[in-house]
Amino acid sequence: MPRAWSTAVILVAAHLAIPVTGVSQVSTARDTLPIVRQLRIEGNRAFSDDQIKRAIATRATGCRSILLSPFCWVGLDAFRRIERLEYRELRTDVARIQVFYFRRGYRQASVDTLLARSGRAVSVTLRIEEGAPVVVRTLELTGLDGLEDWEKVASDLPLEVGGAFSEIDLSATREQIERELRNRGYADAAVLVDAEIPSADTLGAYIVLRAEPGPQSRIGNIEVAGARNLAERDVRRLLSFRSGDTYSEEEIVRSQRSLYSLALFNYVDITSSPGASDSIIDIRVQVNEADVRGVQFGFGLSTTECLELQAGWAHRNFFGGTRKLEVSGALSNLGTQVLAQRFPCSQAGVRNAEDEVVRGPFNKVNWRVRADFSQPWFLGTQNWLNLGLFSERQSLPGIYARRSIGGDVRLSREIGPGTALVGTFRAGRDTLEEGSADFLFCANFGVCQPDDIATLSKPRWLSWIALTFARSRTDAVLNPTTGYRLSLEGEHASRFTGSEWAYYRGQGEASWYQNLGIRKVLALRVRAAFVRPIGSGIEGEDIQDLEEPVTHPLKRQYAGGAFTVRGFGQNLLGPKVLLLSGSQADLLSWLPDCFPQRITDKNTWICDPGGGDLTSGDVFPRPVGGENAVVANLEIRWPLSPQRWSGVAFVDVGRVWTASGELRGGDEFSWSPGLGIRYNSPVGPLRLDIGYNTGGRVNLPVVSLANVKAEGGSESVVVQLGDENDRPLEFEYDPFEQSGLQGFVNRLQLHFSIGQAF
Repeated sequence: MPRAWSTAVILVAAHLAIPVTGVSQVSTARDTLPIVRQLRIEGNRAFSDDQIKRAIATRATGCRSILLSPFCWVGLDAFRRIERLEYRELRTDVARIQVFYFRRGYRQASVDTLLARSGRAVSVTLRIEEGAPVVVRTLELTGLDGLEDWEKVASDLPLEVGGAFSEIDLSATREQIERELRNRGYADAAVLVDAEIPSADTLGAYIVLRAEPGPQSRIGNIEVAGARNLAERDVRRLLSFRSGDTYSEEEIVRSQRSLYSLALFNYVDITSSPGASDSIIDIRVQVNEADVRGVQFGFGLSTTECLELQAGWAHRNFFGGTRKLEVSGALSNLGTQVLAQRFPCSQAGVRNAEDEVVRGPFNKVNWRVRADFSQPWFLGTQNWLNLGLFSERQSLPGIYARRSIGGDVRLSREIGPGTALVGTFRAGRDTLEEGSADFLFCANFGVCQPDDIATLSKPRWLSWIALTFARSRTDAVLNPTTGYRLSLEGEHASRFTGSEWAYYRGQGEASWYQNLGIRKVLALRVRAAFVRPIGSGIEGEDIQDLEEPVTHPLKRQYAGGAFTVRGFGQNLLGPKVLLLSGSQADLLSWLPDCFPQRITDKNTWICDPGGGDLTSGDVFPRPVGGENAVVANLEIRWPLSPQRWSGVAFVDVGRVWTASGELRGGDEFSWSPGLGIRYNSPVGPLRLDIGYNTGGRVNLPVVSLANVKAEGGSESVVVQLGDENDRPLEFEYDPFEQSGLQGFVNRLQLHFSIGQAF
């Protein structure tokens, strides 16, 4: 059958010679050319407006930046990017669009232009008649009969039978097959294309792909060049291939990325060349060494950590062998004493009025100091050993504040490309600071006596062992657009691990990313976790008032905030209690029928919180976490500017609950929609998200502080409001009781941080 090929070059030349109707050929100075007020694309169904606009040069006048949009909306031209109509460029754009369609299988596409003038401005309309595409009738692949997994090589090809005959997909198909063959040792693999469009079927393409694998090759000599301070054997040990292995282009790229990741080299290039025979490939590894010592500083600002400062020192060839010693430190929660619960620290610390009640552990500065030693190729090239020492102070606002000192051992093994198995043992001496977990123990576990709370808060060993399976098949670390991530983790602590806290915990998380074209990305994430105490939760401790097993606050499940369900404040999704804060006079005015002296031996204040003039504005919600958590997120990301800015629309769903279900606030799934904006900075996406809280009224238990008689006077203790039988009584809490615009604004949660939510 005769071939009916057309060439894009002839098509471009022909259209350059065709004048556009109504366009003047008079050459004028650029500043006298009409301003393009609007550019419209009509008639396109197979491809979006954005795809076509990216293929042409003519642009519509617009704002210089998304941040300058308010100035552009009020008509300030100084902030606008003025685009003028270049008549010659417009004629070329007609040809560009036809070439665009031609290469994607639409060989009958035609384009017409329409110009609508208004003074010195012009609206440009490009009308496209796409026509019927050339369809792939048959697609035959030959030359792979001798391969064991030839079906895998030939699967998921971009070009498909029944689809448009796209030259771009044809080229990608050929490259994909060649790449798969090269990863299987066929270093000189090539795919020849025979494509035919017969005159009897001008809308049908008949394609034959002939694979010529050539001989299967093995790696011969490996040469290392450019190493000065590092021993050549150390560089070779960091490669994922050895002499005698089957040649794989994927392993070459993987080794190059691995060498770069160590920060030991400014430049890494791995090239191949024919060896002593046709089946031997020699490898040359060219490196340029970087400084083995380095110092770094950084700072950040977020709604949850307020101001944060970081510093670190690293020696990347400590005692040789590419061993690494790193000392790092960080300060966070800076500024929270003044800015707690205020912008830009709207989710850091606790409000000043509440802080006075709980003796202020949450607005203090947090810190972390670590020393880490890492040993690559530990008992094998796929194994890495990491030893660490740490001292830290950490707080979760309204939940707990803890100090810890200890060390950890981590052994990771790469079991496949982007896949690792990690075993971790961590031992630390943990202390819960005074006043930080009182309400958690009282409301959640029925422990309200000061002596019992002090017993639970005293220094104890928290030592656990964990096993983690992690796989990442994404195209980028900080801002992925395709692929998936998966992690599964199990953790155990008991006397067998040297821990005084006893529990077991499991967690799984899966993220999936799909490129929708032109920097549009669909992102999904699902995370589920649980924790269960073993025995009483504390080895060898007998607390008389303990109503149920206790888990360390650090290991309980929390949700809500910038990285989970963004319509809720930090950790405020799930079980909560209400803190009744105020002076003695305030309490009596809110609850006139309640008397402070009516406190039982179990520190229950016999008082009905719904029986007085108490309002939702008089109490503070305090999260206590749960034993189970499920969170799901969906995001659509799209570009707002050619390079840096992008927008996000999201829906988050989550639930946190306890096994017994006794604490309210986590009974049902909660969800929140929202919008966000991203700036792609060198350290990762800077993120601003606004989530909408869809929650409503909920009945919650109430706790407070009260003065009770003690030897030598009185003392302040935690009490929960309940009945004579020490059962908690609940208050109908509505944080969004205002109506209208104010109520809508109160439902919005602002989050500012670095990095995507997932």
